[in-house]
Amino acid sequence: MIKIILSDNRYTVKRDWIECKLSFSFQEDKDTNQGFGVLKAFNDDIIKAGEGFNMHPHSNMEIVSYVIKGKLGHKDSLGNVGLIDAGGVQRITAGSGVEHLEHNYSEDEEVHFLQLWFESKDQDIKPSREEKNFSKKEQLNKLLPIVSGHNLEGALNINQDVDIYLATLETNRELSYTLKDNRKLYLFIIKGSLALNSDYHLTEGDSAQIEDISQIILTTEDRAEIILIDLI
Repeated sequence: MIKIILSDNRYTVKRDWIECKLSFSFQEDKDTNQGFGVLKAFNDDIIKAGEGFNMHPHSNMEIVSYVIKGKLGHKDSLGNVGLIDAGGVQRITAGSGVEHLEHNYSEDEEVHFLQLWFESKDQDIKPSREEKNFSKKEQLNKLLPIVSGHNLEGALNINQDVDIYLATLETNRELSYTLKDNRKLYLFIIKGSLALNSDYHLTEGDSAQIEDISQIILTTEDRAEIILIDLI
């Protein structure tokens, strides 16, 4: 089964300082997407210069942020302070509780990033954070693991049964992925366009929820950047 969510059908929140497109709804009273497997949030955020989220708490959630453009300022109650550059990935295990802020300290440039929330496999564990930068060259025409609950080489660790990949695909490329039994896939198009199993045309901001299928084939029509999540 493949379920396509077009970019324009995402839930959009606009404020003076932020535009956030939500693939899943946070409103329990809506008959809408409340998540896909252990993936509970997939937010596509653009924060204006000089703005950001103030300190706020999380617990028992795995939070993954990927910066597409600009620099995302970070500070947390674990003592971490810094900037995440474009190409940077941050993983926070909120565990028993952590507070953090996300801010765009630039005076003239927006910051564009994706933020993913996963249920934690183990509850109330010690909070932790990791960060790493991944280049376009590393992910050119292949799936590069960036976050993994299975100790994939080079990937950040996560307290959940998921693997997250980035790929930058050139024009007229084909990429396949085989699913194990009882696994799901979540595909999101960061930039460009591609065909999924020759049946679906996806462009920037579109996503696909995939399950009960043994293999997918992605075929690019122009240069494309994607994030692919293998999860339960």
